[in-house]
Amino acid sequence: MIIRQLIGLSELRNSHTRLSGMVTKHASMCASRQRDSVDAGTFTRGVAEQESDWKRATVLVVDDEPRIASLAGTYLKRLETEMTVVVETDPQDALARFEAADVDCVVSDYEMPVMDGLELLAAVRDGDPTTPFILFTACDDEGLARTARECGGAYLPKEGRAGGFDRLAERVESALSGRAE
Repeated sequence: MIIRQLIGLSELRNSHTRLSGMVTKHASMCASRQRDSVDAGTFTRGVAEQESDWKRATVLVVDDEPRIASLAGTYLKRLETEMTVVVETDPQDALARFEAADVDCVVSDYEMPVMDGLELLAAVRDGDPTTPFILFTACDDEGLARTARECGGAYLPKEGRAGGFDRLAERVESALSGRAE
């Protein structure tokens, strides 16, 4: 029994070390991208886009867990808007959709196969440094939250029950209404 607990602690420590290394790698990637990219504060959009009605926005929800992605989409559709919610379970498909369509906000999980949420954030920033991006994840790590903010995204931890999804809907509404101003 004690040996199993020690093995479990060792695996937990290894997992935390791996996550810390990934966050550090992404932080340095974001720092170099910020030096090389357009300053989002000076980036200007066309007059028609500035005047667009955020209540008709398109939100892209990306989570490799179909039930979670669908649930997030359901909560977003409850907002009193004509919002279009597009759900993708593969981050590469989500990136292709982002590049091909007019997406006004991206909500993404962090831990996904092939591409994690910070890699998706970096790719979205390459395409448009002003699109609101919310990293909505069960991974509660302050280093990850800081890195997401440094890369130009927002961080929101998934919480048990409906509270986290209600907060997500509020955050998306706030991000979109701020973008329309």
